[in-house]
Amino acid sequence: MKSIFSILLISLLLYNCTSEKKQNSLKSKIQGAWIEINVDSIHKKRSISPFKIPFGLNFQQDAVDFFKQFTASKKDSLRGKRSYSTFVGMVPYQLKADSLFIQHPLQQNLHVFQFTIDASKKDTLILQKNDQTRYTLIPLPTPEKDTLHFDQVVLSRSGCFGSCPIMNISIHRNGSVIFKGEKHTDVIGVYNTTLSPKLTNYLFKKLEAIQISKVSDNYMVGHTDDETISTTFLENGTIVKTIRDYGQAGTKEMLWAYLATLNLYKQLPLVETANLTEIPIPEFLYFDKDKKRLFLEKSEAFLLWLALQNATITPTNFKPTYIFSGGYYAKNLKRIESDGQLYKVYLKNGKIDTYDMGYNFIEKNFTEADFKKLQ
Repeated sequence: MKSIFSILLISLLLYNCTSEKKQNSLKSKIQGAWIEINVDSIHKKRSISPFKIPFGLNFQQDAVDFFKQFTASKKDSLRGKRSYSTFVGMVPYQLKADSLFIQHPLQQNLHVFQFTIDASKKDTLILQKNDQTRYTLIPLPTPEKDTLHFDQVVLSRSGCFGSCPIMNISIHRNGSVIFKGEKHTDVIGVYNTTLSPKLTNYLFKKLEAIQISKVSDNYMVGHTDDETISTTFLENGTIVKTIRDYGQAGTKEMLWAYLATLNLYKQLPLVETANLTEIPIPEFLYFDKDKKRLFLEKSEAFLLWLALQNATITPTNFKPTYIFSGGYYAKNLKRIESDGQLYKVYLKNGKIDTYDMGYNFIEKNFTEADFKKLQ
């Protein structure tokens, strides 16, 4: 009897040891970043779809980055409207035999994202959900280090023919965040907060993967009534690149970065900012000079607005070099006269103030080539 018990015990130990080795082997195989591909079974071709945001995962030890982020929705029974929560960041995962469990951070349920996982083929990962959804993934190449560096990014959404959010967010590598919700956002107004070093590092890796030195300045879909996302990258307070993306036609890395940054404010402890100037942000901001016009993207206009918040009001008179007379587009703003450092702001309520920024914002961030000749 004792010998039978010993045999069973040894068998159990051997099974657990073998099972643990298989699990460790599987864990080792899935480490790194993976992206979904389309598989053409007839021609044996594999390609990444250009028509949607690709599904992707990045396994790092015991945590995983879900590239499309985690969302949860809730419907207001009184108003009939649905609101969405978003989680940005790495989440824990577990392996049990050939099953992968990814914990949903908004539902606290380990079984929400459950896959069987097949890593038997070299450089291929196959995930199968219980509802027969199947993902075939291949390794995502590690991007080279970009030649353009940045320590701050400003993202803005223009709105669309519908209820697309109108908002701006500035994120600095030191973790400081400024958010301004204008319309169709969970909060309206200007708020600030500070990110943890871990989340800051996570976000900047997403942004660095865009490879801003290699991508275009302008992306556009072929239909109308969509939103524009403008993204401005800065180094030491100077613009190094701005990307205009109409309809989210940019690269997959750009789309993944949008998902991580544009809904970030929903999970942050925001503190409302007080003592702001009355200067509104025009929907279309430009400056005229000698029959030429400098158009500012929404993210650049928000950057100028942020700089004016730190300016001092002065009685100084000056000869203006740049004129903005947006009128219809500017709501409460009638006119701006500037030499690049001083900004004389005319509001439609009759108030006039001159702001001294302390440096020439236009010359610091733009060149003569950025001014386009008026027709």
